[in-house]
Amino acid sequence: MLEIGILVCLAVIFFLALKNFSKTKENFIVPGPSDEPKLEASNMKKSIFSKLFKKKTPEDREDIIAVLEEDKYKIVAPAEVNEAQKAYNEADPEIAKTLYEADMAIARGDLREAEDLALDAILKDKKCAHSYVIIGKVAYSRGSFDDAKEAYKTALKSDSETAEAYYGLGQIELKDENFSEALLNLQKAVNIDRGVAEWYAELGKAYMQVRQFARATKALKRAASLDIDNREYKELASEAEDKQRAHSSVYRFK
Repeated sequence: MLEIGILVCLAVIFFLALKNFSKTKENFIVPGPSDEPKLEASNMKKSIFSKLFKKKTPEDREDIIAVLEEDKYKIVAPAEVNEAQKAYNEADPEIAKTLYEADMAIARGDLREAEDLALDAILKDKKCAHSYVIIGKVAYSRGSFDDAKEAYKTALKSDSETAEAYYGLGQIELKDENFSEALLNLQKAVNIDRGVAEWYAELGKAYMQVRQFARATKALKRAASLDIDNREYKELASEAEDKQRAHSSVYRFK
């Protein structure tokens, strides 16, 4: 097991080195497109891993790969931290990194890890709005909707322009069939950030519930245009448009 541990450490070190391969020392930006560095890195990877797995049993190989798969979630490149700072509007790179890791934890279903990371961020900055958004997402996923609502409201107290908090509140209100509140919050979310397909889809569904089919059609078409591979959004947009036509015909003949 000690030998495997040493090999795993070597593999992780290599993985980190490879992740930053051909980045400049000044700003860590990946150079322009070139196949040569990629080919060299690929050959290096094959060489090292062939030596790493040489004379190892299938069980040993699976253990090494499992550890590498687990560790890769903990690796955050400098470029990703920079993007996180912009996405979360966060000046502190350490907090931005923590928020990024928390969102990645949610994406893979690790709610406990996401919650712990969000709390770490709050300890560093009590006004970190996205930390409360993450706690809201975790609570919503667990079915603790009152806690989720409080978390989203706290996020908005920290930053009234936190679009995800409005979306979260809109989701909860729509679930509870409080359609006017749902529409209000979902509309605020898309007004702040017009690039999230899921938010427009939820807004469209809310408009469908109150039979405002023209607005539903517009929102759902926007969702479909942002996520062109999403069949559900296209079908919902078509359904809303059909209902809009039928609704208009009824009023014309009255």
